[in-house]
Amino acid sequence: MGIYEECEIARNTLAGVWVKNRANPFFRRCHIHHGRDVGVFTFEHGMGYFEKCNIHGNRISGIEVKNQANPTVVRCEIHHGQTGGIYVHEKGRGQFMENRIYGNAFAGIWITSQSDPTVRKNEIFNGQQGGVYIFGEGRGLIEQNNIYHNNLAGIQIRTGSDPIVRLNKIHSGLHGGIYVVRRYLCLYFHC
Repeated sequence: MGIYEECEIARNTLAGVWVKNRANPFFRRCHIHHGRDVGVFTFEHGMGYFEKCNIHGNRISGIEVKNQANPTVVRCEIHHGQTGGIYVHEKGRGQFMENRIYGNAFAGIWITSQSDPTVRKNEIFNGQQGGVYIFGEGRGLIEQNNIYHNNLAGIQIRTGSDPIVRLNKIHSGLHGGIYVVRRYLCLYFHC
């Protein structure tokens, strides 16, 4: 579905990049910023590979994943979103690895409504709310991340969510490290 390198995608009314219907484009070193919607929107089984992109200043999240979309996002900077960094919902998936996610108005990563992403080896910091927020029966593998200096909990788990959380370093936050509320079936290994 194409290779897009060193593109600037900015100030769009809708999402900067839309990926759907099993499309699988490759984006490398693109600058996706200041959109009036999300930076990257993957949905309806969309995929895509995003490497070393700078995604920032978008009105909604930097990346939104829903309806069984499954993107791979590697070594990107996702920051200063006017809401969250990455929003995975409505059975979204995705692999988010070795990214720097910081300075977002809400959580660095939101996982909800039976979504099941892999969040591995990211640096998630300086969020105006929490680092990773899992609610509404969210799932996911949250492992080997460095989560720090967030205003709320490093990881917050609510409302019947069932993630696997292991081998994370959660420190220097202004609230608790891991905050678990209501029903949960969560596994913790060396958090």
